[in-house]
Amino acid sequence: MNAAKSLTKFLHARPPLAGALAVLGALLAAYIDWITWIELNVPVLYGLPLVLSVATRNRRLLWGMTTLLLITTFVVYSLQIRPGPFSPLEPFFVDRLLSAAAMLLIALLLHYRMAAIDTMEAQRRLLRQQNEELDRRRREAEEATRRKTQLLASASHDIRTPVYAIRLMAEVIGQTAGDPSLAAQIPDLAKRLQANALSLDRLILDLLDVARMDLGGVEIRETIFPLNDLLVEQSGNLLPLADAKGLRLEVEVPDQPIWLRTDRVKLARVISNLLGNAIKFTQTGSVAVSVSETAELVRIRVRDTGVGIAKEHLDHIFDEFAQFHNEMRNHEEGWGLGLPICRRLTAALGGGLSVESKPGLGSIFFVNLPLRCHVEAPETPGTVDSLGMLPSM
Repeated sequence: MNAAKSLTKFLHARPPLAGALAVLGALLAAYIDWITWIELNVPVLYGLPLVLSVATRNRRLLWGMTTLLLITTFVVYSLQIRPGPFSPLEPFFVDRLLSAAAMLLIALLLHYRMAAIDTMEAQRRLLRQQNEELDRRRREAEEATRRKTQLLASASHDIRTPVYAIRLMAEVIGQTAGDPSLAAQIPDLAKRLQANALSLDRLILDLLDVARMDLGGVEIRETIFPLNDLLVEQSGNLLPLADAKGLRLEVEVPDQPIWLRTDRVKLARVISNLLGNAIKFTQTGSVAVSVSETAELVRIRVRDTGVGIAKEHLDHIFDEFAQFHNEMRNHEEGWGLGLPICRRLTAALGGGLSVESKPGLGSIFFVNLPLRCHVEAPETPGTVDSLGMLPSM
């Protein structure tokens, strides 16, 4: 019994060999029938090579061998039967007829056996694929849970720092207000209090943005507006920050305004974030924002002369969790959710965000918007309002 099982497994693992043995067995059985007397009903053995063909699961081979053996059965009978009148009830013909019927029945059963094996294997493959997909999704869910846990753990620490500083500054300001000799310290304390409050505000907004995006809450509200005005506006908002560090903030826009139809608020958030990062990481030199148009896209560039980014880090700067284990990060500035949020917002607008950078030579961030966002300038000034919003109907 074990030997039969081993042979079956061996043949199933080698379909070409099983097919060759089946054909060889059929030819051998036909040859034996050919050279023996008709009294020896060899066709009763024709079912054996057919059984071997199951290992190939080739139904064409099965029915090809069956047809060959059926023809051989009656050709051998016609050549070996004694001369005389033919009778359907002649014993040797009946033997051949019964052998042919048995062979057809065996072939039919083997055909359905092969079909059943194919169906079971297809179901096993489908089940295996489903299990692999479920396992992949389980791993992704576990990884997402782990990363969210890390996010909350890191956020709890980073939130605690500015909250404690705000509380401490408020207490010091309260004490200072009652002591005229300490009044000179109030402006500095107020600036530090404001800085910590802004840091806390940015951190909480970033957390809310990530949570909203994870829930699929990015809603696009398209408006028509001139891109030139948006770049000038966002640069103007950050000009005091650049002036405070002695940096030049340059805006390079074409003479002919580029009009876009997209979500102005979200695009402004992306530009503001990129300019803010550029100013933050640039100590000397300049930060510049420019725009150009090609046959395929509208490209916004934010260039700085800052510290730059090492090549091995370029693939990770858009990772929401890349800063978790960075010992050099400034906890008062959060942990760098700005760039991941920018990439998500740009993708929601149908575009992409990329970067080119070299350490010590600065960085260039590219916001690539699809050309379908570019529209012709409105014919009348009243088509859009000053914020680029479509007028109410």
